[in-house]
Amino acid sequence: MQDDFSTHAPKGKKKVLAVTVGLRLGPDFKVRGQEEFHKALDIDDVIYITRSWSLSLDKTTAVDTLHFGNSLTSMTEATADRAASVIAHIRAVRFVYVPNHARPADLIRRELTPLRSNLVSRLRSTKAYRESSVDELFTELTAMGERMFGEVSRAVSRGLPGVGIEPDLPADFADLVFNLGVRAATTGDVARAPEFEGSGAQSLLLLHVLNLADRTHRGNGFGWIQASVWAVEEPESFLHAGLRARFSQDLRDYAADPKRQIFVTTHQDEFVRISDVAWLAKKGPETVLHRMTARDALTESTRGSIVSYAHPLFSFATEPIVIVEGRIDELYLRAAIQEAGLKPRWRLVPPGAVLGEDHTGDAIHPYLKYNKPVIASRPDVAPVIVLRDWEAKDKQKYDDVLGVHPFSECLVPPAGIANPALGDSFRGIERFLPTDFITAVIPEKTLGRESGEPDAPYSIKRKTLEDEKAKLAARAKNGAPVGPYMQELAIWIDTQISEILQRVPSSAFL
Repeated sequence: MQDDFSTHAPKGKKKVLAVTVGLRLGPDFKVRGQEEFHKALDIDDVIYITRSWSLSLDKTTAVDTLHFGNSLTSMTEATADRAASVIAHIRAVRFVYVPNHARPADLIRRELTPLRSNLVSRLRSTKAYRESSVDELFTELTAMGERMFGEVSRAVSRGLPGVGIEPDLPADFADLVFNLGVRAATTGDVARAPEFEGSGAQSLLLLHVLNLADRTHRGNGFGWIQASVWAVEEPESFLHAGLRARFSQDLRDYAADPKRQIFVTTHQDEFVRISDVAWLAKKGPETVLHRMTARDALTESTRGSIVSYAHPLFSFATEPIVIVEGRIDELYLRAAIQEAGLKPRWRLVPPGAVLGEDHTGDAIHPYLKYNKPVIASRPDVAPVIVLRDWEAKDKQKYDDVLGVHPFSECLVPPAGIANPALGDSFRGIERFLPTDFITAVIPEKTLGRESGEPDAPYSIKRKTLEDEKAKLAARAKNGAPVGPYMQELAIWIDTQISEILQRVPSSAFL
């Protein structure tokens, strides 16, 4: 600490290192014996704790100070009679740090050490132990080990087919002094210690051993542990693509445990995709964290060359993608899909996701033409579909480019499914909006009639429609229903893609 303070902190100022955490109290996190403490200090939902360290006046020792409160603005120092209660909250959380450069096999051994005493405690409660039947004793120990590690072994096998794990237990009293370890039991192979497995296999083993250790600590009340926090650095290290996908999914499943929170730092998109929210760290005079959706984080990190580059046309590589005219088209169609209760097997992709935010639908054709090899390399079950506006006359031009893929094509919706009260002058997707949706933004007196007859479809000047598109889209964004005609458009697209997929050979889906 003295080195860190003298090397990295400003000269001539008192240096304090502090960490603040908030622990949410409730059914999933109850610190035993602290009910009176909570009641006396009006702590109901969350307790905030700040722990700080500073050098003593003689600069030889560290001064450890605790503050706590029910909000960040009402923190008080923990006096001697309160410090034990505050420390009890800290100790109720098991913090597990998995650094990037540590050997997973060493961490596995660290996590398994406390389990040994647990296994012995269980053994002492058995009939075989009480009756001192040596043969039955070791049989029971083996059975106990299989029960403890059975779930872990099955989880590992999902990521490493043909591989399971088993405890390395003594077979007789000559081997009674043992180090509990995990051996990868590969079918037809000799069981071996984790350090003889590849780094990726070790990482997957560690993940499931961590979960086992968590459950064991909680179940036995080690240190009154009620919950756990994992801090995992770059879990993608040494994992091949298939194992990354398995690892990330298992990690998501473990994060769903209400008594566990997992922090992951990563440069790999598999670990961002499984999250609802991501934090993008940007370096400057100070590191700044930006909270965003997983999708936006992936877009930003790709542009910043943080994650591995993936060609935009390989987005959703196992599903059809539908490239629409623009962000507004995507907004309306997403709303229509939800209103219609559709569950499409395809993905909407606005031009910005492929071409960049500064491009529009007009740039789609030259982009596709330049990237024909990429289109051709997509799986048969994942064609590229381009959705043009109802009035488009260039379907063939797009079909010619998309023809490099056997099932990719351009779709132009028929005008017959658009709102009949809106005439041909309503160019673009807005013709599928309800009439009252339009007139809520554009006054009816501003609209004309196609033929001059009172009951003829409405007409609109092109500039007026262009000027009001953003306001119309804002209504949909704020929750106004996009109506039956937009739903019909979504259903039509879904039907067209279903028909395309019907032409794909069954073997392509296997």
